[in-house]
Amino acid sequence: MEEQTVFLHQIPEDYLGRTGGQMVKPRLFVCCEHEIMEFVLEGHQLLGRPADSITPDIPVTNRYISRRHGYFDTANGKITYTAEKTTNGTIFRRRRLEAGETVDLWDGDELIIPVSDNENGVDIMLVCAIAENRIKIWRDMRLASRDALTGLSGRNTFRTWYHQKHRKREGHPGCLFIMDIDFFKRINDVYGHPAGDVALKYLTEQLLLAVGSDGYVCRWGGDEFVGVIPAPAEEVKQLLEEMGKRVAGERVDHQFHMTVSAGLTDISKVPDPDDIDAIVLLADQMLYRAKENGKNRIEL
Repeated sequence: MEEQTVFLHQIPEDYLGRTGGQMVKPRLFVCCEHEIMEFVLEGHQLLGRPADSITPDIPVTNRYISRRHGYFDTANGKITYTAEKTTNGTIFRRRRLEAGETVDLWDGDELIIPVSDNENGVDIMLVCAIAENRIKIWRDMRLASRDALTGLSGRNTFRTWYHQKHRKREGHPGCLFIMDIDFFKRINDVYGHPAGDVALKYLTEQLLLAVGSDGYVCRWGGDEFVGVIPAPAEEVKQLLEEMGKRVAGERVDHQFHMTVSAGLTDISKVPDPDDIDAIVLLADQMLYRAKENGKNRIEL
């Protein structure tokens, strides 16, 4: 039997997103700074930049996104986008939308938030995907946008996870850490860059074990990793110290020993728990202190 693709606008509301006999909810893929993030489109959802205790349903941490940039809505078997009054605006089919204007979105439709007008950056693209095959294509591209060496997501996806999922969880908000490899340049210089790659992959494995299924870790850049562990500060500090001892005790790739240092911030103690970049900055200051105090240590 020939496979048929059924689109959202052809079906009743109670079968929103049905394709190939299986319920598939429509998706929004957000392409931002070489990363791709996926969101389910369901109900009335705010697209915006998290700030001042505003946690949008579709959070995008980028200074060209306004706090209330626009709204997506799924009703009456349709997907719509309503533009808000913003500095950068939203472009749909080569036209900048007016504030308050609502447009219908179909499978494959794109919304553009211009960035390159301000700097030589890459515009932010939002793609509506309803057909199952299109969702699969964009999911494959999302996986391909992860860090090729470690398989981890980047900082934008981490920010999205933090605002959309972690900040809504119950219990202790946990701690954010930033960690890097001590004397990483020396490893590259003495043993070669392939050895440096092995070191990064080994540390990735150890961090994934440490953060567990409730936490999250990303490759922030270079040999820096940022993550969140949802537990009280002293527990997290002890967990990372034990991990550091394991790392220091291993001979990586049968060639060299290495150590790690980290800065740790108790999210429950910061003035604004929604300001993820400020929290990372505090952790980074603790990482600097760890380096100043001799490396191979965790500073809280």
